[in-house]
Amino acid sequence: MRFIRTGQISRPSLSAVLLLATALLASGSAHAEPGVIITGKSPFADCDIASEEGTNYLNAEVEPWIDVHPTNSKRLVAGWQQDRWSNGGSRSLMSAHSKDGGTSWKRVVVPGINKCSGGKGEFAYDRSSDPWTAVSPDGTSYFMSLSFMNDRPDGGMGANAMLVSRSTDGGATWGAPQVLKRDTDGRAFNDKNAMTADPGNAKYVYATWDRLFDTTLPKSSAGSRADGTSHARERYRQGLLGKSQAEARGDYWTGPTYLARTRDGGKNWEEARLIYDPGKYAQTIANQVVVLNDGSVLVFFTNITSKGLTSISFVRSNDRGTTFGSRKEAVATSVTLKGTRTPDSREPVRDGNILFDVAIDRETGYLYLVWQDGRDGGVDKVAFAMSTNGGNSWSTPVIISKTPPSESKFRTQAFIPSIEVGANSKLFVTYYDFRNDTEGTAKNEKTDYWLISCKPLKENCKKASNWGHEKRLTAKSFNMLNAPIARGYFVGDYQGLVRQGNGVRSLFGVTVGPGLNDMITSYHE
Repeated sequence: MRFIRTGQISRPSLSAVLLLATALLASGSAHAEPGVIITGKSPFADCDIASEEGTNYLNAEVEPWIDVHPTNSKRLVAGWQQDRWSNGGSRSLMSAHSKDGGTSWKRVVVPGINKCSGGKGEFAYDRSSDPWTAVSPDGTSYFMSLSFMNDRPDGGMGANAMLVSRSTDGGATWGAPQVLKRDTDGRAFNDKNAMTADPGNAKYVYATWDRLFDTTLPKSSAGSRADGTSHARERYRQGLLGKSQAEARGDYWTGPTYLARTRDGGKNWEEARLIYDPGKYAQTIANQVVVLNDGSVLVFFTNITSKGLTSISFVRSNDRGTTFGSRKEAVATSVTLKGTRTPDSREPVRDGNILFDVAIDRETGYLYLVWQDGRDGGVDKVAFAMSTNGGNSWSTPVIISKTPPSESKFRTQAFIPSIEVGANSKLFVTYYDFRNDTEGTAKNEKTDYWLISCKPLKENCKKASNWGHEKRLTAKSFNMLNAPIARGYFVGDYQGLVRQGNGVRSLFGVTVGPGLNDMITSYHE
């Protein structure tokens, strides 16, 4: 196989890129294409960031997402964070689109979402995060983002907003961003967004997120609060250990689920509204929308109680998102306190801990979940559960990651899983692990990306033993210690995986030098 980089080659570490970031398949498959690097030199290098706190990693790309045109599998749209900050967000977000099925890509700035991408006035935000793409059946593309100002001098959170940009030419150009929700009073932060286009009706698109609200603010504080995932993990830990600091003082915080909807193909958006309230000292995170074949809307989320109990739960709408029922629990999760650690130096990895991914099989209507779980040995591995009746009941969780046993439990970790359904209902799951980090040196924590599969029409995927057909998607291990540090070494809270034709397309991050990441995409059947 050969290696392809799209666009201009501008990294000084090209030789390292060629060696480390080639996304080849290590074993055979029915069909596999060369790995493609879709990222390149940052267009935001001249953006004035002199007044901002934290470390900025120029040319570091993290946290990709990808979607495909439902009726034209050659049209793809992707997004990622460009130039990640250590204390929340990135200089801005980038998109890329392909017209030839992923062989070549064109990088495009998503304009006007913050100051580095040309945003003015209300849109001159300092940073952006959480890129998410969606494509409707008529080809209209959507790019959802979180943009925010840095923390205020009094300790309150800066103005922040959920934005959506729209493209009618497959992601080649993007219109001005539309505001779904904006908060300015210093106590609310909108976070961890996702967007889903209704596959059966191009007029309907759904956006969802958690809205963190804290009465303890504004107050003097150290460090940025603009990282909802990190704060959710901390509140989970506080719940397990006893009362949180806010609760002990009698203060109030919460993190309900919000939803915004368009019914005219993105021309207008209804006012964002709360659809699930977890109560005091509790929150949701990782909200994602799944539209069932009958048009019902399920919004999945991690539910974190005031006692630190976690589950993947959902609320259901039978009227395309107009009203929602009460919370239903899909699976109780076993979240580890510390998350992923590198095998030798025990350094923290910013991973998918407390998050999850969800997929639906359009042929059968079956629903699938994967997440990081500590029920096997107390370290993070990939767990799986499924529903064959639209979410009414769920299978018992099983650990499906194939990372082999090791004398060191830290070499058995598997993290940041994604799941998707290919042709003939075949399931694909991707994740990172450290199995090849066998040299025992704390200077190079060798990391790889893997794909496994199961065929539910022929195999019982509720049994871990029926998962396999493993493929290594990194030709050579990369060093996790080269990743930008953002409350842990960071390649993204999530990675991209989408159905494309008869198979799936992955989009994932690797390190290519100190503080440098690239995004790799490849196709698998």
